[in-house]
Amino acid sequence: MDIDPTATEPALSIDAFCKIEGMSRGTFYKLRRIGMAPQLTEIVIPAEPGVNHGRGLHFIRISADAHRAWRQKIAKARASKASELEAARALAQRVAAAKLAAASPAHVSRRPRLVRRRRPRRE
Repeated sequence: MDIDPTATEPALSIDAFCKIEGMSRGTFYKLRRIGMAPQLTEIVIPAEPGVNHGRGLHFIRISADAHRAWRQKIAKARASKASELEAARALAQRVAAAKLAAASPAHVSRRPRLVRRRRPRRE
């Protein structure tokens, strides 16, 4: 009997997914708003009287298959022409902002240096 290796991979919570991918929860929810988050599986266990104070349990998990599909989706988006154009535009914007900041009279390189006076030594 062959065991499917994907069946042994555990589903991840949102926190575990974010930790593995090196992102914050805020970034995860930002991706979710724009439709780029992995597919979530909601597990709802209805309430029973006397168990868990009458509240049910609600789990949100990301399956191993959804995680792999998300990585492929991100790789495809990263390789697209629009993504390359956006990256080039953002770089040009950062370079222009850096040049403006360096040319400003308030730039740190144009501030006068403070002359520190030494106190005489006590003997």
